[in-house]
Amino acid sequence: MPVWKRLVSCGALVFAVSGPVLAQGWRVGASAGLVNDVRGTFRLGNFGDQDVNGWIDFVADDQVAVRATFGSMKVKGSQGGHSVSLTPGAPPTTLPDLTDRINYGTLGVSYEFFEGNYTSGVFAGIGAYRNDPESADPAFRPYQDPNQTVFGWHVGVDGNFRVLSRLSVVVRLTFHYTTRDPRRELLNADAGLQYRF
Repeated sequence: MPVWKRLVSCGALVFAVSGPVLAQGWRVGASAGLVNDVRGTFRLGNFGDQDVNGWIDFVADDQVAVRATFGSMKVKGSQGGHSVSLTPGAPPTTLPDLTDRINYGTLGVSYEFFEGNYTSGVFAGIGAYRNDPESADPAFRPYQDPNQTVFGWHVGVDGNFRVLSRLSVVVRLTFHYTTRDPRRELLNADAGLQYRF
């Protein structure tokens, strides 16, 4: 069994076993937002790809939560927009966007700071990322990213604004890094709702 599968399996087991014992509460939420491929450079105008996700938190105490997140990103392939020669001696052709669908599951820990009706937090964790290239013209298929599942990690910050006693608006900025070629470095900016039981 690959190392990343062992890590995710162990993390899921710890999450499942410790959650009911330690949890002071549960939270569920969902959000949607934009993705920016920040590999080597960051430009604010590059937020344009899509992300949707949902999560469940085990709240261990007033400041610590263990979070499992499942989501899906639609992003430009790593070679999208590059110039290539499709046949030897042919003039260069600019590749189309060659979009990928990246489905992911992450497990992380969030440390939170309470300030009345507003909570801020920092979080980090590990995850598995499944890359599925979307259909493209047969001439461009050799330049698509491989169909593979890879290990990765994430870090981020968020803010939680309570609108009702159990309902909050959440804004979250998450950096995802995947480990195998082609490496992906993606920054997600999401907004959504969270409900605390």
